[in-house]
Amino acid sequence: MKPPPPAGIRAEDELAAADVRVMLTAPSRTALLENLGITDQDASDLLPLLDAAAADEEVLAEVTAIANRLRAAAGLEVPEVDLAAEKDRHDALQRRLAPGEGLVAILALLVSTSTVRAWHNARDLTPEQSWEVLADLGQQMRVHRAGTGRLGLHQLNWVSMNWAGRLVHLGRLQFDLHRQRVALLAGSGSTPSADGSAPAADGSAPLADDPRRWVLGTHIPARGPLDPAEVDASFDAATAYFTEHYPELGAGRGTEEPAFGREFLCDSWLLSDQLAEITGEGSNLARFAARWEMLERSRMDDGALFFVFGRRPPVDVASLPRTSRLERGVAERLEDGRGWTGGLGRMLR
Repeated sequence: MKPPPPAGIRAEDELAAADVRVMLTAPSRTALLENLGITDQDASDLLPLLDAAAADEEVLAEVTAIANRLRAAAGLEVPEVDLAAEKDRHDALQRRLAPGEGLVAILALLVSTSTVRAWHNARDLTPEQSWEVLADLGQQMRVHRAGTGRLGLHQLNWVSMNWAGRLVHLGRLQFDLHRQRVALLAGSGSTPSADGSAPAADGSAPLADDPRRWVLGTHIPARGPLDPAEVDASFDAATAYFTEHYPELGAGRGTEEPAFGREFLCDSWLLSDQLAEITGEGSNLARFAARWEMLERSRMDDGALFFVFGRRPPVDVASLPRTSRLERGVAERLEDGRGWTGGLGRMLR
């Protein structure tokens, strides 16, 4: 009988700066970049910076320290590394090598995949599926380049969540495991955190007077149309995968609670009635938004700005491109003060 999988995996050792120097300069680094989805101009710009970082003792020491934090643990009950909290200091350090933002985090992520890949294996993701999760690093770097025209990374804590091991890419959609407050799921309680998850800050169990249960967060990578059949297939695959490989998360639920693996949340600018007005009720975007029962609505101007145009404030809204119905509709609402309303939605399947 196969033993139950662990709740988490922890690294048995720490990397030394010399280890990281070898990893940054090894001939295998080109294949590593490809596995992590870092291609084309991003790969060309990054390669010489790997050598520069390996030769700079101060940068190398910081990359090593962050890499050891990222690879320390992966699993259900481990805290995520708050890379955003280090952003200003890291960007100042990066200027020793190149202008921009996110380089120290990128380098640390490159050399810290071993623990999360071991966790993926323990939960029966194939090597190909594991690398597909981690290749979101390259996707986020492409989004950064589209908005800024240069190498870098903005979505620091999104990527560190991937390295904590609770995100899986299944077909068109991505899904993350997190606990959500039962009061919010029932349609009551305070406004959720920015990502909708409101997990315990230190990864510990929720307080007895603030019960939470495991749910599947839903994310929409920028990979083309949201074809309804592909979306349905992703939800079906998520239910099948998580119920089979995380059976312990369905234990102990009351009869009135949804079965684990069939309760999905999505916190996104895409969950907006405005999409039906702009793109039509029959559009893929509007049909996706209509799937969800809204738990919270909130102003998401910055989210719409980033995901539609790849831009971050401050922005001259009048200069935004308007080459599609979606761009025109979002730009007009940002410009005339109506803004953009999205929110947190729940769906049972």
